[in-house]
Amino acid sequence: MNKATIAGAIALSTIGIAVVAHNGATGVVLDRMNGMSAMRDVMRDLAPMMQGQVPYDVGTVQNGAATLLEHSGASMNRLFPEEPVPAASYARPAIWEDWGSFAQLSEELKTYATGLASAAPNGLTAPAPAATDMSEMAAMDGAAMQPAPVPEPEGFTIAELMGVAPAVPSRSFATDGATNASSQATSVEDIIAGVDFSTMAAPSVFEMVGQTCAACHAAYRNGS
Repeated sequence: MNKATIAGAIALSTIGIAVVAHNGATGVVLDRMNGMSAMRDVMRDLAPMMQGQVPYDVGTVQNGAATLLEHSGASMNRLFPEEPVPAASYARPAIWEDWGSFAQLSEELKTYATGLASAAPNGLTAPAPAATDMSEMAAMDGAAMQPAPVPEPEGFTIAELMGVAPAVPSRSFATDGATNASSQATSVEDIIAGVDFSTMAAPSVFEMVGQTCAACHAAYRNGS
């Protein structure tokens, strides 16, 4: 992602804030719009860091993860009571027609937000696995002890992450056996079975968050 793309995404996000502020939303609709805006701002602010465009800061990532956690799971679900959808809302009736899938995505987002907080101290690269015996430790001498190079970040965009543009369905998160969020799993537990987020690079978990947002927006949100 180049600087022009990032600047354009930030500009679009700023326009979105103005629209939310002036479209007449009140009550629970305004509450959920504010929550969605808070999560969008986290994704916007962390994306350049995950791309290596700005210095990585553990505290900023953990604070962002806390915001995502605050607005996901049951906290998100309670802001979508079944009701006629007012004109001010971006929500589609499909949310209530397929509540189970919507609630699962919300719980998935909560799980990945928790995972992002766990992965935050690792920075842009996953930590090397610990040696289990002396022979393995000896094998790590020399060149093997050199710091691993920082991998080139994935080319995801703010638009992809937030569902404004189509996401790449086959994108791999390199999670050592973790199941892609778009798989046919029947529960959040199935999706994350065997995943230890504390062993992952932060950008990998960040992209999981983004793909979950994109999947939810593509199915349940009107507008851009």
